[in-house]
Order: sequence, then structure tokens, then C-alpha cells
Amino acid sequence: MATTNLYTKGACVWVPDPEDVWVSARLLRDFCPGDEQLQLELSDGRVRLITQTSGLPPLGNPDILEGENDLTALSFLHEPAVLHNLHVRFLDYNSIYTYCGIVLVAINPYEQLPIYGEEVIDAYSGQDMADMEPHVFSVAEEAYRTMTREETNQSIIISGESGSGKTVSAKFTMRYFAVVGGAVQQTSVEDRVLASNPIMEAIGNAKTTRNDNSSRFGKYIEIGFGQNGDIIGANMRTYLLEKSRVVFQAPMERNYHIFYQLCASRDLPEMRALKLGPAEHFRYTNQGEETQIPGTDDAVELDRTRNAFTILGRHSVLHRWCFCADDRSLALFSKLLGVECAQMAHWLCHRRLAVGGEMLVKPMSGQQASDARDALAKHIYGQLFTWTVLRLNAALQGQREQPKSFIGVLDIYGFETFDRNSFEQFCINYANEKLQQQFNRHVFQLEQEEYMREELPWRRIEFSDNQPCITLLEGPLGLLDLLDEECRMPKGSDENWAQKLYDQHLTRSAHFRKPRMSNTAFIILHFADTVQYECEGFLDKNRDTVFEEPINIMKASQSELVAELFQQGAAGGALTLLTLKSSIPNGSLRSGKRPHREHKLTVGFQFRQSLQLLMDTLNSTTPHYIRCIKPNDLKKPFEFDPKRIVQQLRACGVLETIRISAAGYPSRWTYEDFFSRYRVLLRQSPGQGTIKTDCQRALQELIPDSELYCFGKTKVFFRAGQVAVLEKLRGERLHAAVVTIQSRVKGWMARRRYLHICWAVLTLQRYTRGRLVRRLAHTLRYTHAALVVQKTYRMLVVRQLYLMIREATITIQAYIRGMLARRAYRELLQQRAAILLQATVRGWLQRRAFGRIRAAVVLLQCCVRRQAARKELRKLRAEARSVEKYRELNKGMEVKLMQLQLRADHQKLCVYFPERMAQAISNAGASMKAELEEERRRYQGLLREFTRLEQRYENLRDMSALAEVPTCQQKQHKSEKIRLRIKIVLIGQSTCANTKKGFPSRRWCLSGTITVEFSTVLVRFLEEQIRSQGAQCRENLPALSVHADCYTLRSFVGPAVASPPLQAKAGDVTGLLECKKRDEGRLIKNLITASLAASLPLGLPAQVLFLCVRQADCSGEPTRAHALCSTSIAAIKASLKTHCSDLIMTALWLKNSCLLADLLSQYSTQSGLDNFVPLTFNTSELNRTLSDLCIQAYQQLLSITESRLQSLIVPAVLETETIPGLSGSGSKLVGSRRRTGSDPRAAGAEAPSMVMVLREMSALHTAMNQQELPIRLQEQAFRQITYLLVATALNSLILRKDLCCWNCGLQTRYNLSLLEDWLRARGLQEGGAVATLEPLIQAAQLLQMSKNSDADAKALVQTCHVLSTQQIVKLLTLYSPQSGAEERVTLNFIRIVQVQLESERSGVMQSYLLLDVRRVFPVIFPRHTPPLLNAEQLAIPECLKISFLRKT
Repeated sequence: MATTNLYTKGACVWVPDPEDVWVSARLLRDFCPGDEQLQLELSDGRVRLITQTSGLPPLGNPDILEGENDLTALSFLHEPAVLHNLHVRFLDYNSIYTYCGIVLVAINPYEQLPIYGEEVIDAYSGQDMADMEPHVFSVAEEAYRTMTREETNQSIIISGESGSGKTVSAKFTMRYFAVVGGAVQQTSVEDRVLASNPIMEAIGNAKTTRNDNSSRFGKYIEIGFGQNGDIIGANMRTYLLEKSRVVFQAPMERNYHIFYQLCASRDLPEMRALKLGPAEHFRYTNQGEETQIPGTDDAVELDRTRNAFTILGRHSVLHRWCFCADDRSLALFSKLLGVECAQMAHWLCHRRLAVGGEMLVKPMSGQQASDARDALAKHIYGQLFTWTVLRLNAALQGQREQPKSFIGVLDIYGFETFDRNSFEQFCINYANEKLQQQFNRHVFQLEQEEYMREELPWRRIEFSDNQPCITLLEGPLGLLDLLDEECRMPKGSDENWAQKLYDQHLTRSAHFRKPRMSNTAFIILHFADTVQYECEGFLDKNRDTVFEEPINIMKASQSELVAELFQQGAAGGALTLLTLKSSIPNGSLRSGKRPHREHKLTVGFQFRQSLQLLMDTLNSTTPHYIRCIKPNDLKKPFEFDPKRIVQQLRACGVLETIRISAAGYPSRWTYEDFFSRYRVLLRQSPGQGTIKTDCQRALQELIPDSELYCFGKTKVFFRAGQVAVLEKLRGERLHAAVVTIQSRVKGWMARRRYLHICWAVLTLQRYTRGRLVRRLAHTLRYTHAALVVQKTYRMLVVRQLYLMIREATITIQAYIRGMLARRAYRELLQQRAAILLQATVRGWLQRRAFGRIRAAVVLLQCCVRRQAARKELRKLRAEARSVEKYRELNKGMEVKLMQLQLRADHQKLCVYFPERMAQAISNAGASMKAELEEERRRYQGLLREFTRLEQRYENLRDMSALAEVPTCQQKQHKSEKIRLRIKIVLIGQSTCANTKKGFPSRRWCLSGTITVEFSTVLVRFLEEQIRSQGAQCRENLPALSVHADCYTLRSFVGPAVASPPLQAKAGDVTGLLECKKRDEGRLIKNLITASLAASLPLGLPAQVLFLCVRQADCSGEPTRAHALCSTSIAAIKASLKTHCSDLIMTALWLKNSCLLADLLSQYSTQSGLDNFVPLTFNTSELNRTLSDLCIQAYQQLLSITESRLQSLIVPAVLETETIPGLSGSGSKLVGSRRRTGSDPRAAGAEAPSMVMVLREMSALHTAMNQQELPIRLQEQAFRQITYLLVATALNSLILRKDLCCWNCGLQTRYNLSLLEDWLRARGLQEGGAVATLEPLIQAAQLLQMSKNSDADAKALVQTCHVLSTQQIVKLLTLYSPQSGAEERVTLNFIRIVQVQLESERSGVMQSYLLLDVRRVFPVIFPRHTPPLLNAEQLAIPECLKISFLRKT
């Protein structure tokens, strides 16, 4: 089928437009060959007739290809299709990146986008370029993977106009390399590489009318990588610094940022010596009348620059930039640079000439002096710029090894054309011509390699080679040669050079023209555009003249830096591309003497040399291209100017790439993808042959012309437009199939409706007849009920009359009988009252007689008892005089210790009391008679108290086995209490002993009947002691418990009165394992470091180690016990490091670490348990170390599983077709262009699937179950694993447009259901593992939901409550229909969803787009008390060879 057949009614075409460049239109009628006009309807409704004098208008691509992420995948490759696709992606999808074959087109959004975080880097790291959405990180990853896999050098060429975002793209590229190729040093190299960006921006970037941060130089940064792919060094090369900006700025522009940063920070202490002022006061900074950049603080930027110098270890470099910052006076200038003021003033206003062999000094005019001053300022800045770059390169050099390979990032100016173009634009466009030639040849080479790889016949593709233009610029007698020749002429001028150009090239080169209205300008036809250059200033800028005398003054400067800069001679220009130490002169010196040859190198010559070296470097690497596009000149965010876009597309070579691709076979499909897409076009079922055979047979029937397609080894190639033809045929076949299916379905639905109506009629009839019958039955029942009601009512009336008469009769009878009963009751009461009165009188008479008899008997008893009491009194007095009575009372309380104490007291009393005896007897007198009985009563009470305490002790002794250990305070209070009581007993015994031994015969008789003993004095002293100490005991007694009494009594009461505290000894604790100190190394080696640990019983290593530690502690060696425990922990850490990829061993040591921590906590002194003998050493530090070890083992366990799952997640969850036949022929129309960095899976390798994911998760679950780790810990582990799975899959889904479709949503939901079932089957759903699946589940549901009406938007918002607003909008934007039957998501629907999300989530911050795959949930280790541990219960295998342990 020819392409002209596609021009049918309703077909979309593109027509030129003066404002929008291209506008879409639709054909109003079919086009037939021979028609001279086409009738079109434009998008705004206007109708236009166009003639086909210049050919048919370009056809539009199918709607399904709208917003395609690779321009080469479009069916029709032409300028309007490229422009429209970029417009849709930039404005409708907010996607600033688009592939164009090997080129990444980046449109500057002029707005900060959240697409450069570390989570985005993680999402692109390790992914294939063709699988992910276009991004600068994707190009960086492609270069990094190609370098590591093929071990070849790579380069990333970033170009574009000023303000298109080249610098930002370069920064993000280097940041990506710094993250994925991180190195660890004292100051890591990747940090230094990133720190060089703010420095170079400060000294090499400036504000222009097109860009607030425009790079005014080109740079090429080589990032060196080592054997393991980590950054080990970097090197920077610069090109063509715009030194003229130092002395002149156009309106609305600024000088370099560093000057304004220094002026803004002039109040800093280190800046005061420079005598800086506001930037408005200096001529070199106020010419553009724009000293501030909106939204930028120059003082803050200076802090960033200084911090960058600090990271690079160059603290003093920044101060060198102050030399050029102040031109207020010559004296200050000379002071700052350390030169003689008078000499500098003289040679800035005079020049030296050589005339006839004599040296003459000639004064200069004012303009010449100003030019000399400006030339010196530019030269100083250039020298200082070069010196800074050299120092940065020295700081970026790696110290460990030489780079094995490198990736170069070239940030260079793009093609420039202004109203007035000068020498700078000439050099820039010359460089872009060279780069475009290299780009064209590389694209051509890739096309040739693709054809050769597919074993296709190679036919040379013609492309626009710009070699004639390059020859015009750099060839013999080219523009640069003539310019250098004119610069060497003594009286050379711009006009003479222009005339030479006209004479040499006007008639010989098709790329050179002369303007009609000027004799000092020329026109060059570049590959991108036609540019007119003004010759004025070309020679001066090419010479870059600096007089020798000021340079000699600078060489003699007192400043070391200034002298260093100018001692290098006139060199110091751009860096060469081979070494850091060599340099190319940056201009010539002019003096009266004959200049040396090395001083005659011009700027153009230097630039040509450095550019040639750059091209040699690029040609030796594998290039990757990023073309930055400026969407508008007003710097407005997300505003698309088609004219400016097309101009830049033509200039940057994107359209040339499209043209080269379209010249051959631009559309390329693998046989599998082609067969899956177009199998519906096969007229017969697939044969027994291969898919390639079926495709060949089908194409021969579908496209008769064999020149329009070609069969390769693994792909089928199509000419431009043939895929659209196939799409039309497929659409027609699907339409016919849909019509057939619809007719069948409609017939089936009509028959079903008819049968349903018949069934409904019969049902209605049946229900109607039933209702009539039920109504008749209701009438009959109602009549019968009326009769029953009447009968019942009549019976009720008669019964009520009967009951009323009966009730009245009973009431009358009751009243009569009550009256008779009350009358009989009154008579009975009167009779009983008379009897009671008689009984009372008789009782009173009897009581009076009894009282008289009782008084007489009591009097008699008193007499008898008085006589008996007198006898007893005499007996008691006799007993009181006997010493034996006291001995009987105190019998059993004397002990040998107390007797010794009483003897000592007796000796003291023998001296003390005889002297006091007489005085005591005389003072006692009559009062002792009354006090004796009272003292005896108190003493007897003391004895009773002692007896009571003794009985209480007996009672509490039985309960001592269950008593808890009292606290230190309780022990102290109880000890005081018991000591007091014992003291009471001892004093009592001492008193009795003194009474018996010290005063056996000393008595005094008062009134002849009372015997007074000297013990009364001691009893009184005893009472005072009891009273004072008893009060103190009563204050402490409420805080004490019965258990404390028992413990204290047991401690202080006994044969020795007090006993020492309990000490744990080795013999007291049994069931331990003894390990000699010399055997500890063998124990650790055999138990931990040996490979037999995996076959041991659960927790055996931890149990054996703890028993050995406890035995050492009980043996009185706590230091050795602590050391053994620390050594064991270190050995476990070493074993974890050794088995860093073994799940079983990691889970084993996680179990043993947790068990050892639990055992140490159980037997520590802080446990508070009384049934264990605690460890004597402090275990808090060991517990912290074991806690860290548990976390380390847990994280290693997860990292092993995560590393195994990382490469499986996206293919298994999102790509694998678990539901057979789901994709079928409805797959999306995509190109099958795999990048050069694609890493195809090895043949025969198992494709990733959910079975493999669940297999890895089952391995983790099995390892944890084998060690009987707590279910709570397992839930936390699988929550972390499922979060990683969801975050990785969701991030990839958001970044891949080919996965945002209905089929993928259904497939993803099915795969997640398998994972949910797996988690529930193992009881892991309670720990949050299932909840973490919710974001991905809702994303899958979003892809499956309807997306048309407002109700659909409301349902979508309610369903996707976990997803953020950005995620929802991104998924809706990327949603791609899988066939013509589906509709795209309209922008209006997306806006409705955004409004509803903002209204429902007002105040809720959800600004994230991607999930953080590095997020780690905190882990809590469940603690439990292990059972009692005994060595007799352990079954230690013989294979451990630890028989040297002895059980105790």
C-alpha cells in the first residue's frame, strides 16, 4: 500500500503557519492521484484550500503515538511531528526530556522540578535506557554501564544556547556519577567534583539577557573511575573564556558573579582591607546597569563558593580574586597587587617604540590608555582564571591509583546568532560546526553498525556533510589563516582582512557571502543558520594584545601570587587537553623589541588547537548527546515558543538525526513484537514454522512492494510511513472484527431481553392471580372473624354483670365479719392487760426480797476474800525477797557473750555504785515504797515484750523461704529495729546479772515490809533507753514489711547475733561449663568461626558461651568473664562479615545474638529476680554491644534478600505476563530500538517472575523459621522487604510510560494478590507488610478505572487516598491506551482530578513524586525470659570438639 492512500477523509496533516510554524488540519475529502488541491479543516474550524505544488503536506502520526518518548519511534519522521511531540510532552505531560535516537532533548522548564532527588537516582541506577522515561540520569547511567561493561571511555556532550540549561544538566550528570560511583577518602573525590561547580560558576558565569547564569566559557570534565567503578579523580579543561566581559557589559547584563559576590560581602572582616564598595560604584560592574539578579543573594552565593573552596582544600584561593575587584584609584590598585604605583601609572599612559635601533617612549592618548588598562585587566583575569583551574585540577586528582577509564562531560556553548555577531560568536559557531560533523558521523556510523549487525545490505545514506563549511573556516587560506596573517601585519586592519576574505572566498565557496550594504561584514552559511559577522574588533580580539612593560611590573610584584601568575611568561591561557602542567599562550605581547616566536600565538590559533585536541578526545570515546532547548526568550516557566524551538532543533542537529533515520529504515521491530502486534492481520493461523517465517509470509501479503521493508537477523525494518500503513490495516481489521462482535453481542442481548420479557409476563400473571385468590380468602376470614367478635362481646357483657354482683356480695360479707372479729379482739386485750398488771406487782415483791439476801452474801464473801488476800500478800513479799525468782524469769536468755559483757559491767559498777549507794538510800526514803511496785510492773512488761518478739521470730522463720530480698533502706531500718530489741534483751540480762552477782546482799526494808533492790535503778535506766529508741523505731516501722522483718531477723538473730551477707561461690551454683583460660581461643574457633555452626541445635552457641561466662563469674573472675563475652561478640561480628551473603548463617547468628542478650539481661543485677544468683560484673555495656550486633545481623539479613530481589522486582511485578494471553495483540505501538548500552538477558536464562520473587522471600522466611525467630521480628522484616518491593515497582511505574496502561494495571494487581496470599498463608499480614502494598495496589487500580466523567474523578480520588497528588497526576499523564478502542486521558479530566485532590487534601503536605527506596523502618527486638539453663540439659555434638569443657 502506497503512502498516498493514507490521505483519506479525516486524516491528520500538517500545514505551515507563520505564527505557530506548523498547525494540524484534517482532510475533508479523500485525495486521489491527479488532484491539484486539498480541502482542509484547520484546528480552529477554518477551511483552507492548498495546492500541492510543493508536494503533499506531511501526515500526522496516529493518536496512539502522541507524546511518544522517543522521536525516532514515530511513524512519520518530519519536523512538524517532532515539534508537536515535544509540545505535547512539555506542556501536557510536563516532561522536559525526550529521546531522539541517541540524543536526549532537554527543554528548560525555568522552574524547579522534583525529579532530581536521590530516590530518582536510585530508580534509574542499573536500569536499561530503553525501559525508563527519558531523563538526564538515564544518559548518565547508559554511559556508566557502557564504561564498566566494555571498559571504554565515554563522553557526554551537552550543548545548547545560552539559557537552555546546559550548566544544570552538567551538574546533575556529575551528581549522578558522584552517587553511583561514590568513593570514600578523607575528603571524597565525588564531593570535590561537585564542589568545583559553584567555584567555576562564580568565576566563569555571568548574567546575560538570555540567562541569569550563563557560562561564558566551555569546559570538559573528565571523571576518572577505578577498577570497581568508583570515582578516583577528575580533570577539568576550559575553552575560550569571554575576557571582554571583564571590562564591558551590554545593557541588562552583569560581569562575572565573583565581583558582585565580593562587593556584597564587603563588610566581612577579611574583606575590609580590600576597600570594597557597592557594585554600582565600579565601572567594571555597573555598565550593564543591572547589579542584582532577582531571587539571588550574592552574599549567600559567596558563602557557597567559600565552602566549595574549603571542601577542595584551597582556603586561600578565594582571596586572590579580590585583585581585580576594585579600580577606584591607582594607588589602591598598586597596593593590592604589590607593585610600584609610579611605574604602573607611567606605563599605563606611555608605550615604548623601537625606531631605527633606538628605544623611544611615546605618550598614549586617553583612549589608548583606557584600552591598555582594559587589556591589562583582561589579562590579569585570564591568568587568574587559568591559575584557579590548575589548582582545582590539583585538588581533584586521585591519590590512590590511575583511572582505568573515564567519562567526560562537555559543557560547551551552542550555536549562537545575534543582531551583531563578533569574534566570540565566530569561534563558538566554528566549534559547533566541528561538533556537528562529529555528531553526524557518529549517527551515520551507528546506523551502519545496526545494518551490519542485522546482516542487511548496506546502502550509503546521503546526509548533509558540513565539511565544506569547516574547510572554509580552518582550511588553508581559510578565514582563521587569513585572520592570523592579517594580525601579523604591522598595519593590519579589519577592513583589509574583510577585503581579503572577499577576494579569496566570495566566488570559490558556496558557504561564504558578502552583505549587500556593508564592506566590513561577511556571511557564512552554517549548518544551522546563516550568520552575518561584523569584522570590527576581530583583529584586536584575536591578538589579545598586552604591552610588555605592565607585565614586567607585575612580574616584580611583592605579592607571591601575582609574581607566580606573570613569571610564567605570557602563557596562562586555556588548558591543553593532554596534561595539566602544559599551557597554551593566551595572547601576544607587544613591545618595542622584536617579539619572540612563542609570543605570536593568537587566540584563534590557540582555540583551533584546543578544539582539535578536544575532537581527538571525543573521537576516542563513545559519545552520548544531550541537546538543551530554550523554550522561550522571556524565561517564563512552561511556555512553548514554536519558532524558537524549531530554530534550535535545526541548530542542534536533532532534525538532522531524524532525517538520517528517515533516509533508511527508521521503524524497527523485533519479530516477537511485530507478530504480537499484527497477528490479527494474518489470514491464516500461524504455521509450524518460526515467528520470523510467519512475519515474512504476512508482510508479503500486506505490503507487496518489497523495497518498503527489509528482514534483518532479529528485526524487521520499515521505511518511513509503513508502520502507519500497517496501523491503518490493523485498525480496519479490528474495526471489522468489532462490528462482527457487536452484531453478535447485540443479537444475543436482544434474544436475552425477549426471553426476559416473556418470563416477566408469566411472572406478572402468576402474581396477579395469586393476589385475587388471596383477596377472596381475606374476605372470608374477615366475615368469620366478625361473627366470632360478636359472640365474644356478648359473652363478655354478661360475664361482667355477673362478676359485679358477686364482688358486691363478697364485700358486704367481709365488712360484717370484720366488725365481729374486732369486737372479740377488744375483749381479749382487756383480759391480757389485767393479767400483766398482776404479774408485774408480784415480780417487784420477789426482787426486793432477793436484793436483801444478796447484800448479805456479798458482805460475807468480802470478809473471806480479804483474809485470803492478806495471806497471798505475805507470800508475794516473801517471793520478792528471793533472788531465785529473777533467775527463773530470765532463764534461757543468757549466752556466753552476754555473761562476758556483764562481768565487765560488774567490775565497773563495783567501783561506781558503792559511792552512790548511801546517797541513793538517803534520797529514796519514803518515795521508794510507792515506786517499787510501779517499777516492777514496767520490768515485767519488758519481759513480756521480749517473750512476744521471740514468739514472732519463731512465726516468721517459717515464712523466710518465700521472703524477697529487701532493699538497702529496708535492711538499714530493720537492722536498727532488731539491734534495739537485742540491746533491750542484753540490758535486761545485764541488769539481772548485776542484781544477782553485784548486789546479792544489799537490801533495804521500808516500813518493815517492802524490800528495795538496787536493780530498780537499772530498770529505770533501761526504760529511758527503750523509750528513746522505741520512738525512732515507730517512725521507721510503717515502711517495713513482714518479709523485711524475716530477712533482718535471720541476719541479726542467731548464735552470733549477726551473720555476714550471702556470697555466690562456684560450689553453690551447679549446671555450668568450665573453660580454662588457655582454651578460650579454641572454644571461640570451634563454636563460632567454624563452618559447623549451621548444623547445631537452636541457640547452642549462645547457651554454651553463657554457661562458660557464668562459671567464670561464679569462680570470682568477673574480668575474665567480661573478656570472654566481648571476644565472643567480636567473633560473631567476624562470622557475619565472612558470611555476608548467606541467609542461613546470618539468621543463625541473629538468633544466638538475641538469645545471648536475653540471658545476660536475665542474670544481670538489674533484673530484680531472687531465684537467680546474679552476675557480679556490669553487663550494661555488653547489652548495648549485643543490641548493636542484633541490628547489624538483622540489617544484613534484609540486605541479602534485597540484593537478590533488586533485579527481579520490576520485571516480575510489572513486566512478566503471569496471566496468559493478557497482552496479546493489544500491545502498545512502540519502536524496538534498543540502545547501545542495552544488556540483553543471556539465552536460556530464566525470565524474572513472581515465582522467583516469592522463592527469595520464602528463603528468608525459611531461614528465620529454622532459627525460631519471633513472629513479631519476622513481621517487621517482611514489612521492610515489601516496602522495598512497592517503592521500586511504583517508582519504575511512574517513570515508564509503556507500563501505564490497563493491561499492566490488571497484571500488577494480580501479581500483588499472589504476594498478599503468600503473606497471609504465613501469618505475616499483621505486622504492616500487607499495608505497605497499598500504594502500588491503588496505582494498579487507577490504571484500571474509568477516566471520563466527574464521577470517575471523584471515585478515583476516593480510591487513591494513599498516593500523593503528584503521583496521581503523573500516572494519569503517562496513561497510554493499548488499542484504538481506548481513549486517552483528557487534560480536562486531569485538571478535575487536581481540583478535587486540592479540595480534599487541603493542608496535607504530599509533595513527593517517588518513594524513598532507602527508607528503613525502626526495628524492635521482642525480649523474653529464657528457661533455666543447665549444662546437663545441653546436647553438645562431638563434631564441635569442645570436650575440654567441664561440667560443674
